[in-house]
Amino acid sequence: MDPVILAQLILLILRNLNLKPRKYELKDLALALAAYSLGVQITKIGIPPSTLYYYVKKVGIRRRREKRPTCPSCNSNRVVKNGSSRGKEKYKCKACGRTFYNTLKHRMDRKQRERILKEYLNRMSMRAISRVEGKPLTTIYSLMKRIGTKAFTSLVILRGQLKGFTAKSTVFDEFWTYLRVRHGKVRADLWIWTALSDGVPFYESGDRSYGTFRLLLSWLPRSGINYTDHYCVYQVLDKRVASKKYTYIVESHNSWCRSHLARLARDTRAVNRSQRMVEYSLALLNVMYPHVFSREITPLNETYLRAVQYIRDDLI
Repeated sequence: MDPVILAQLILLILRNLNLKPRKYELKDLALALAAYSLGVQITKIGIPPSTLYYYVKKVGIRRRREKRPTCPSCNSNRVVKNGSSRGKEKYKCKACGRTFYNTLKHRMDRKQRERILKEYLNRMSMRAISRVEGKPLTTIYSLMKRIGTKAFTSLVILRGQLKGFTAKSTVFDEFWTYLRVRHGKVRADLWIWTALSDGVPFYESGDRSYGTFRLLLSWLPRSGINYTDHYCVYQVLDKRVASKKYTYIVESHNSWCRSHLARLARDTRAVNRSQRMVEYSLALLNVMYPHVFSREITPLNETYLRAVQYIRDDLI
């Protein structure tokens, strides 16, 4: 309610009661009573509390009580203030003794988590998702990191199981992104090595050296033939065909990744803060949108699709 309108109503009540204060005017007293009833503290009027309480009883005003949160542990209403920290009020429960903050609940149901994952995997940044969903950025980041870690761990286990298969062909390529900033001395280039064994994607991130490529080779199943470009690192492969004619499949896959993840788009403001988040994002993309970049059905990609479908059902 508007304090001015309430003060006018109280002034009419004071006049009808024929109250005549000795030291204070009725207007100041009505304004002080209106502020008191609304829970607003006024100290510049100069009316002592004893006088204010006297007229409160005369008029019959009840002060609006402050709404305090219930205890998150025992759900008790016996809660008192317990100071503040970093601009946030703290409360203490007299029933169980717990100290807590009056913060918003950031819990999300399954439908909202699925919607946030779809938004993230369709080229929306975490800040954009935070603005659209009305959730803090830290909550969105924690959700992506937690589910991404689970997806990445499941795919690592799956890679070890697929190593016993034999692929008909494997296509290699690498694409780049950057960490921390777009321009400047702090920027660090990050290379993502990609291998498609019968269309099944395998990744390894790091620099553009043989050491990172060797880590990728340690996870790959045996292949009948290897298609690469003319980069010198690929010379260690057996049964290798070096030509851009056969690498269009993996280049299409790289473009598919960039079109779905904002952090992989060229010259974007959604920069990567860590290498792990890049790996978690790629794992989420392959689990939520399982896709095999091959028209031919083989035991390798059939097993991969069944396993990824099981991981996806157990992910959220």
